[in-house]
Amino acid sequence: MKKEQLINRFLEILPGAVTWLILTSPFWLSLHLPLFMAGIILFLDLYWFYRALRIAFFCFIGYQKMRQAEKTNWVKKLEQENPCNLSYEHSLNWKNIYHLLVIPTYKEPLAILEQNLRAISKQTFPWERIFVLVALEEREGREIIEKKVKFLKQKFANCFGALLFTIHPQDYPGHHPGPGSNRTYAVQKILPFLQERGVSFSQVILTTLDADFVIHPRFLAGLTYKYLTTPRAEKRTFTGVFWYYNNFWQAPALNRIVASGVSFWQLSEMTGSNKYFNFSSHSINLQSLVAMNYWVVDKVNDDGEFFWRAYYHFAGDYQVIPHFLPIMADTVQTETWWGSLKEQYLQLRRWAYGVEHLPMIIRRYFQRKDIPFWDRTDKVFFLFRSYITWSTLAVLITFGGLIVDLVNPQFSSSVFAYNLPYYSSTILTIAIFSLFILIFLHEKLVPPRPTHWSRWQRWLSFWQWFLVPLVVLTYGTLPAIDSQTRLMLGRYMEFRVTRKFRSPATVN
Repeated sequence: MKKEQLINRFLEILPGAVTWLILTSPFWLSLHLPLFMAGIILFLDLYWFYRALRIAFFCFIGYQKMRQAEKTNWVKKLEQENPCNLSYEHSLNWKNIYHLLVIPTYKEPLAILEQNLRAISKQTFPWERIFVLVALEEREGREIIEKKVKFLKQKFANCFGALLFTIHPQDYPGHHPGPGSNRTYAVQKILPFLQERGVSFSQVILTTLDADFVIHPRFLAGLTYKYLTTPRAEKRTFTGVFWYYNNFWQAPALNRIVASGVSFWQLSEMTGSNKYFNFSSHSINLQSLVAMNYWVVDKVNDDGEFFWRAYYHFAGDYQVIPHFLPIMADTVQTETWWGSLKEQYLQLRRWAYGVEHLPMIIRRYFQRKDIPFWDRTDKVFFLFRSYITWSTLAVLITFGGLIVDLVNPQFSSSVFAYNLPYYSSTILTIAIFSLFILIFLHEKLVPPRPTHWSRWQRWLSFWQWFLVPLVVLTYGTLPAIDSQTRLMLGRYMEFRVTRKFRSPATVN
């Protein structure tokens, strides 16, 4: 095995090895350093308390920003202020900007795609400068593809400046199945179309959308304003706020908790952190994307890798900027209760498998001496710490103290060990109060409960929050452990599309 392959393999093993070292630490550390282990658990309790308060605080701030963005008439603001920006020596204003929305799809029902395109057709931004690109996969079957193309053309052919379709060939050389390879192929194929129209790549803001996404009517206008008023916008990507609420009340309670948790976590990170990474949907200058060589085409996840591809391409001068216009997405749901739970786990495991990019990130960290040391160190350490806390924090807080007592009964008779459960429970109980802020925001955002629900069902829907500890210990931890362990053992994952299903009442 070559030296580079050995280094790469070591970096693949590293996160899983650290995770299992930490998960087993209460057993072996409690034998000789029980006081130290108990101190770590108490510190983690305080850290959990800090994170809970931080998420609640920045979610509240982010919610206010989102509501303000929704109320703002962005087209009027663009007309009055007429902001300008220079991108690749091309002077841009809102009247010469085009939007290209790329929607990769594989096996999503037509009703879901229709709702996506209908939301785009309702944009306040001028329709003639909106191009929609639906990127299909050949492996779905030619007959199904033709049916989808015909249906969407009949519905939306005259709603945009152009409605385009591409078909990503099966077994395309160098491409692994997934949205990254599909989007890359699709965008490369339609570049001549833009050139024929006389549209410069630097005039185009490209936005990626999953098939189930439904954007706010002012999304593109707000994005345009944010782009034109952001310095060095060609070195930035822009994002909206994600809410997994399209079919919220049709999904199982456990999945609803995950959907709300992911939504609030995303909102708090984009509001309160300068290290927010690309997630799911992002908007970028097309010329910048071409210069970066598009998305990764041979990995399971492309979102997390995209941030680092851009960060290294722009020599550290890169950031994800939120414009706070909402994007509605699906809560994970299939036809059955058990199938929905399984699909949710598999989706989270795929997200957690973003750890596969660490070897590339760390290798380039040492190679790119031109990027300020503390900036790249801070970001890489933050990423590594995020993956490790994802897989270990909840387990240590829940079971760490109990294991210390079981492994070292002698220490359990000490004053500190006797008081540790009291300290921990007090800290974690206070932290729970931050959940009330999130529940308050949730009730303002979530769709109305179904009218046919009984009082009993409505009442139970409020009690779903008691499932949070179970969700944190299962969905919030196990997928990360699973993904890191698979990577550590060399059991590499292939991309798997999360199934989309909605009951007829939620598709309108």
